[in-house]
Amino acid sequence: MIDAISFNDQTLRYLDQRYLPLREEYVSTRSHQDAIEAIKTLAVRGAPLIGVAAAYTVILGINSFKGSKEEFPAFFGTLIADVEASRPTAVNLFFAAARLKKVYDDNFQADTIEALFAKMLEAAVKIHDDEIANCDAMSRHGVELIKSDLAEILKKRKLNVLTHCNTGTLATGGSGTALGVIKLAWQEGLIERVITAESRPLLQGLRLTAWELEQEKIPFISISDSSSAFLMQRGMIDFGIVGADRIAANGDTANKIGTCAHAISAWHHNLPFYIAAPVSTIDITLSDGTQIPIEERNADELRTIFGTQVATPTTPVLNYAFDVTPGKYLRGIITDKKAVVGNYESELKLIV
Repeated sequence: MIDAISFNDQTLRYLDQRYLPLREEYVSTRSHQDAIEAIKTLAVRGAPLIGVAAAYTVILGINSFKGSKEEFPAFFGTLIADVEASRPTAVNLFFAAARLKKVYDDNFQADTIEALFAKMLEAAVKIHDDEIANCDAMSRHGVELIKSDLAEILKKRKLNVLTHCNTGTLATGGSGTALGVIKLAWQEGLIERVITAESRPLLQGLRLTAWELEQEKIPFISISDSSSAFLMQRGMIDFGIVGADRIAANGDTANKIGTCAHAISAWHHNLPFYIAAPVSTIDITLSDGTQIPIEERNADELRTIFGTQVATPTTPVLNYAFDVTPGKYLRGIITDKKAVVGNYESELKLIV
């Protein structure tokens, strides 16, 4: 069983995803600075898992506090700011930080520091437990939507599904968002094969999703990101499903760079393309995708592959980590509360 993240005895333990699939390396730390660095460097990644890691990182930080109660507010404010600055796009991180800030706001005046810390730890564990439960709920809603949307094909044969990046246990701590739906659909006999796009430049699809599918013994094949349109043209893909790092109020969705191209191709070929993400990924304060902050990462992620230089150090590079898929290209957004099909502007605000 994959153990992506855990917290015991005031210690955060996580599987360093930078080395998969060639090496499984678990890291244990009691340092919130180390945990922040793990989020920044993608040792821990995937929007829901980033939220879980952020919550536990705050706990590591407050465990290191040695001052008086009067000094704690300033310390806590800096700690939260440092955690929130680790990754700008995944709204789950800010959702987790907000939940812990609420515990602080509600209890700081009345509680001792020890009692406050205990309540914060309880809230962090609840965030983790909620993500596991959210994955299970999403999987159920997603499978029901697939059965309904693709009923005619399912009368004749099983389905071939495209996914991008990694949205399984490695990204959530539970069964997964999009990959959780795929896993349950496979268990119910709906899936013939998973087609996982490599997800350049860090190859999360080729390295991580392929590894998870091997662990689950689910048939799959990996492709280059630019192959999906051709496979759709050839009838080799029946639908696509991916996760999300932030969803605006109108359904515009930020996900791993390359997602938008897959979605437009699916729309052109009249194939369903779904988003699977917990409600915590929906940012109702943003009216559309133009307001989603998009992280731009180090150019060397493109110029090198696992330390091997593939372009000159002076090659100009633009390395956005995410793109935004307009809601009009999505057949549905699957959440832990329900699957929303169309009418995103009116429907999403009802479930947040």
